[in-house]
Amino acid sequence: MSAYDFLASFYDTFQKEMDPEKWVLFVDWIVKKHGAFPGDGKNGSPLLCDLGCGTGTVTCEFSKLGYDIIGVDSSLPMLDQARERAEKMKVDALWLCQDMADLDLYGTMDVFVSLLDTVNHMTRKKDIEKLLRSFFCFLNPGGLFIFDVATKKHFSETLGNEFFYSIEDDFTVLWENEFDEKSGRNFASLTMFASIDGEHYEREDDEIVEQYYSDEEIRELVARCGLEIEGVYGDLKKRAPNAGDERVFYCVRRPLEK
Repeated sequence: MSAYDFLASFYDTFQKEMDPEKWVLFVDWIVKKHGAFPGDGKNGSPLLCDLGCGTGTVTCEFSKLGYDIIGVDSSLPMLDQARERAEKMKVDALWLCQDMADLDLYGTMDVFVSLLDTVNHMTRKKDIEKLLRSFFCFLNPGGLFIFDVATKKHFSETLGNEFFYSIEDDFTVLWENEFDEKSGRNFASLTMFASIDGEHYEREDDEIVEQYYSDEEIRELVARCGLEIEGVYGDLKKRAPNAGDERVFYCVRRPLEK
């Protein structure tokens, strides 16, 4: 069981400070700024695939803006939560359990997104390169891939070598963080307790590893794979990144066929 499997039932509470509507509206602005649709979805709506969709909180919000949605995640418990959410919201969605580095879809998308530093969880460049190259099979010509990566400031200052905790009625997470400046690796050592019956708790220990990627590294990977960067933005803002940002968003396009 991974940390995400263990936390699936409580993950939305754990991430309660994240505003999914704000994220989706920002991504939608990027799509409209750089995209040329109608798409391949119902009635010409854009067909969007959320890579690393988790519990589907953000994914389902896209449906409110008229996107046809597919969610991909490697955690079955997280996808179970996403399915329940979609049913409650009466959202028509397809949920696939896959590693995004080994993407295998039945058709092509108009838009791929990968948010909340999911790309940083791909700790090997060759896996990111594999994903980017797969878009020549699964992303329509002219289609977009929009993703964010955490900045050096986020890893070295906001997280740094600090201790964090979250205590709720049904679960507790203790998080000891360590960022290795030399390698760019961030290690989150987690001790988690989840309630079984209100009196007894299960315990799970795990480590989540993320990799910092510089702007130069991202641009080199994108160019090597034959894709094009259309726009770069900082911290959910309609502007270029600056030194104080926690996240950088990239909008990448698969070139139109000549």
